[in-house]
Amino acid sequence: MSCFSLRGKFDMVDNSRLPPTRLFDYVSPDRTRAWRVTRAYVWPISIREDTGSDEGKICNNFALQTDDGSDPTENRSFAWTSWDGFLRNNGSDDFIMAEHDSIAEFVVDPDVLVVKELWISGASTTESDTSPTREWAYMVILEEEKVSPSQSIFQQIKGMGQDLS
Repeated sequence: MSCFSLRGKFDMVDNSRLPPTRLFDYVSPDRTRAWRVTRAYVWPISIREDTGSDEGKICNNFALQTDDGSDPTENRSFAWTSWDGFLRNNGSDDFIMAEHDSIAEFVVDPDVLVVKELWISGASTTESDTSPTREWAYMVILEEEKVSPSQSIFQQIKGMGQDLS
């Protein structure tokens, strides 16, 4: 069993949603490879941005999915985390957070295998007067697993969005 990490960054505007963003796409006729997300993290790169306010809070939620949806009641959403920060007293350009919350770790459903795509989505809410764009970083740790072709197809169908309406 081998493991590897995905690292990168994305931009998200305060008081908005991060549309589902693809992090990984496995395209191969080999149906015997799958990956289990064992750990995942997200953290802000740009803490300092003009908020137009001198007090307030920011709340960010993130999810990992196997398709481009983000509803936690569906099979395609399988890991979740949040990151909160507070404006520094009498400052209007940076957030502070509790030391243990500087990097947010995802809660990961261990019963999900990634066989094709891995996506991230998010949402941000603040009390600030403006909505600056912030850079965020992520790291996802995956372990490779051998699966049968039928297990791979089952996981792919399980992890796809299904419109039943």
